[in-house]
Amino acid sequence: MLMDIGVKKTFSKQLIGLTFVLCLLSHSTLVMALEDGQKPIYKSSQPCDYFDDLIFNSTAANSSIKWQVDLGHRLPGSEASYNLRESIKENLTQWEFREETHAREDFNLTNLIATYEPENSSGQEIYFVAHYDSRDRAERDENESMRDKPIDGANDGASGVAVLIELAKIIPEMNLNHTVRLLFTDGEDQGERPGIYGSKAWADNKTDSELNKISAFIVVDMIGDYDLHFTHVWPGTSELWLTIQPLAIATGLVDGELDCNGNPGEDIFDIETSNGVIDDHVAAYERGVPAIDLIDIRSGEGAENWGGYWHTHNDTVDKVSAQSLGRIGELLELGLRSSSWIIENDSSQQNNSGDTIEEEIDKEDKIDVETFTIIGLISIVIIFALFTLILILDYRVKKV
Repeated sequence: MLMDIGVKKTFSKQLIGLTFVLCLLSHSTLVMALEDGQKPIYKSSQPCDYFDDLIFNSTAANSSIKWQVDLGHRLPGSEASYNLRESIKENLTQWEFREETHAREDFNLTNLIATYEPENSSGQEIYFVAHYDSRDRAERDENESMRDKPIDGANDGASGVAVLIELAKIIPEMNLNHTVRLLFTDGEDQGERPGIYGSKAWADNKTDSELNKISAFIVVDMIGDYDLHFTHVWPGTSELWLTIQPLAIATGLVDGELDCNGNPGEDIFDIETSNGVIDDHVAAYERGVPAIDLIDIRSGEGAENWGGYWHTHNDTVDKVSAQSLGRIGELLELGLRSSSWIIENDSSQQNNSGDTIEEEIDKEDKIDVETFTIIGLISIVIIFALFTLILILDYRVKKV
């Protein structure tokens, strides 16, 4: 009898487990289906058709890093931080600028947004993002007495800014038909655990309609190291990552592949390896914006992930190279010139029915909602029936 009761109780537990699994499956199926409906479809491009047009100035980018470091530690609210923002605005005269200041308990941060919007803009927006603050401490430094002192941040901070500045100088010459925005975030590297405060503040203050215009949100961080190596990063938008691979091949960043000139590529970008990184892309990604992070998490030759001179006083100008900056700069330039980050299902396009793509998507969304509602009701009925069966079996077990 005890054995029979045990078997029946086990069977009852199996039904409960099965019900739980069914609930998870129905939920995950719904989530995956909804995510599938939100995936961007990027235009197919031929990067090598534009390879000879590349003019990114890597030497100037390298000089920019020394200039930034010479300003001093770019901590939120500091004179160096202010001077950096003012200089960016003074030098990029064809761009419009806006500052967004956000108060925190421990400091005030200021994001700088630069906008280039051609007259024939389609309405789509591409964001390039870099944090311009330098870290307020060196918690990984060998010298314990120096760990509470701010670092130069030549690679972690200045390198991304340098690439965006030089990219901004040539964007007006590209005859683009979409808007480009540069987001220089503040407060990314502050606190015991870096808090990506600037990008969080940016995302929190954007409406859904503003975010829906963004076709790509591309962060560049720590990309100046002599021994440049970057991988796929999660979280991030898979479709956006797939646009990076052909660009990396074209510019010679993928081992075993030929670049546009027929030369063997180097082992610089590895899409097969994936690393989890919390960076400025996360806040946008969590709001549904297609976002990725181009970052080298190995600081120095032979360094392990998050090792080497990262967050130490050795993050100095001599650790960065014009060649590495040029590789990332050319990849971004080639992506722009080849329209690699333009979404095909733009609302300005028309379909055969005469409706705009946006209207057609609205119709499909209504159909999807109706379909998922029916699926949800069926799932509830099935789950209710299973629980009823479990109660009946448990009742019989108790009687035995």
